[in-house]
Amino acid sequence: MSQKLLDIVNTMYAALPAQDFATFEANITLDFQVVEADSLPFAGAYAGMSGFTELVGKVFSLFSTFEPTLVDMAVSDSRVMVWVDMKLTGAESGKTVTMPMIEVFTFEGDKVKEIRPFYFEPDAIKSIL
Repeated sequence: MSQKLLDIVNTMYAALPAQDFATFEANITLDFQVVEADSLPFAGAYAGMSGFTELVGKVFSLFSTFEPTLVDMAVSDSRVMVWVDMKLTGAESGKTVTMPMIEVFTFEGDKVKEIRPFYFEPDAIKSIL
């Protein structure tokens, strides 16, 4: 099962830059959510596919560059933790920051129930906006 969870996360990472929301949606539960920290300009819990597309719209309006580079993954029975080096450029400021980020994918069976990102330097994100 561990390899299957890794494969699903890799599929989702490939689908997002291509804006292949159908593939993304095929891999989430009906009660899926993304939970962003309160300290971020896009804070909150985004429920379902509509919530996810709302979050993507907010993020892409804030940043002209949003480039996650996958570094490593760890897997348990129900979670995949992804280490990403995230490069962000503020859409208005033109300033860029690169930082480590961990995204935790929690599974229910073979579907993603939740994604919870942890940015290493949330204040750096605000400083480039």
